[in-house]
Amino acid sequence: MVEISVVLPVYNSKDYLKECLDSILNQSFKDFELLCIDDGSSDGSLEILNEYKTADERIIVISQENMGVARTRNRALDLANGKYVYFMDSDDYLDSNALKKLYANITSNGADFCIMKTLFVNGEDTYKFPAFDLDKEFGNVNFNKFTFTYKDAKKHVLNDLFAPWLKLYSLDFLKSSGDFTFPDMKSYSDAPFHVKTMLQAKKISFVPEYLYYYRENDESLVHSSSNTINFFKLSDIIEKYLIDNGFFDELHDEFYTFKTSKLVYYMGFTDSDEYYRRAKGDLAEINESFLQDSSKTMVPDKKDLDKVQIILESDNLKECKLALELYDCKRRVNSMLESRSWKVTKPLRKFIGR
Repeated sequence: MVEISVVLPVYNSKDYLKECLDSILNQSFKDFELLCIDDGSSDGSLEILNEYKTADERIIVISQENMGVARTRNRALDLANGKYVYFMDSDDYLDSNALKKLYANITSNGADFCIMKTLFVNGEDTYKFPAFDLDKEFGNVNFNKFTFTYKDAKKHVLNDLFAPWLKLYSLDFLKSSGDFTFPDMKSYSDAPFHVKTMLQAKKISFVPEYLYYYRENDESLVHSSSNTINFFKLSDIIEKYLIDNGFFDELHDEFYTFKTSKLVYYMGFTDSDEYYRRAKGDLAEINESFLQDSSKTMVPDKKDLDKVQIILESDNLKECKLALELYDCKRRVNSMLESRSWKVTKPLRKFIGR
């Protein structure tokens, strides 16, 4: 048995696949298998996988007809031989010490899973993404001897990155519940998985370092206007799980903050009148039952609250989107006018204007 099974679903990732594979195979931690499942690629990705397989015996390549990332990950869970499981995306890459640091942390803590931090990559630019800033929340602790549960970090159950590539999981933990699977959805399948594992884990640990490089993709399904309607399916799945398992009352505020922010976010680029009508109806109910409640412990950002009112006051999707775009433009202008650089250059602008 190997210590870690690295699961890599691959679908038409030819442009970035070699960089991804190299970042895994060059890890300072060596005791792992790399389970690559090609999900019906048509761009030559499978040929790259087979080429790498001949050079490294740790690689296992499986080819299948296209099933989607959710079913592919579920299949990999049945095939994994490691004590721990790490899910990777095939267009991203890892710091060379990522697995070593995750493994050291999860084993020293006896945790069900371990979380790390992520860097976002956009072209030539790399920036720290403000997700799971648990080091700021927990303060100066030794994270190699520190665990927590969702009760210590409630906002992260629903209002942070859901991605499994931020976590190293104990396979025994994932197999301890028949519920830890990815629902068969074209996108968002990682969200219910994250929520369920967060809520059921008895010990969660954390590596306060940026070890994963996530490549931004504006064309992903999550950002597809044709796919926004699927958010309602996701919301229903999560709400039902919280209610059925006795978590809803405790996480009521977190759930409605999550739902509000996502409904507002997707309104910005949807082309679906159906989404507009359903989102406006849900936001009206949330506004009535939650946003007006002064006793709530967690609320959406002010800009989201402002956008809720814009959506509720609009008469159609076109009017709504124009109003949201105008709001964003005003915020950007105000931000520029309040910036230090704008204030410092005020004398120069007066001089040029003479």
